[in-house]
Amino acid sequence: MVTFSRRQKEIHTKLSELSLLCGADVGFLVISSTGKPYTFGNPSFEAVAKRFLNGEGSSLLQQDAEHKMKMEELYKVYNSLVEKVAAEEKKLMMAKAEAEALPVESNAWWKIDPAEVKEEKVAKQLLEKYEELYEKLLKEIAARNHGGDVP
Repeated sequence: MVTFSRRQKEIHTKLSELSLLCGADVGFLVISSTGKPYTFGNPSFEAVAKRFLNGEGSSLLQQDAEHKMKMEELYKVYNSLVEKVAAEEKKLMMAKAEAEALPVESNAWWKIDPAEVKEEKVAKQLLEKYEELYEKLLKEIAARNHGGDVP
């Protein structure tokens, strides 16, 4: 059962895809070593189990044309979303690679130890930069806490 508990989400995803792609009614039941049942069903586990227990076995029910068209449309939307997610993941990986490749100056202002700054003018400039960064961070945190986009 360790394998199932680790792979539960993946198994449910695959079962859902199987049902969507094949138009099949799917019922899945696993009982853990602690005795807890886990089920998955499309349209529902109960409907699939009742159909099987009533002697209908694995024969598919005839679906009307409208239902098939809706399923095909949903399948197209699903594929489109999967492709978009893959493209966004690729963009993210490329952005990370670009960010890691950028050179960072060893004498960048944020790496300066304020205790080592002797000139008052330079210290004030450094303080202003720290305050600007602090304000940006506060805005970012507030935006994330409220679910808004960052300007």
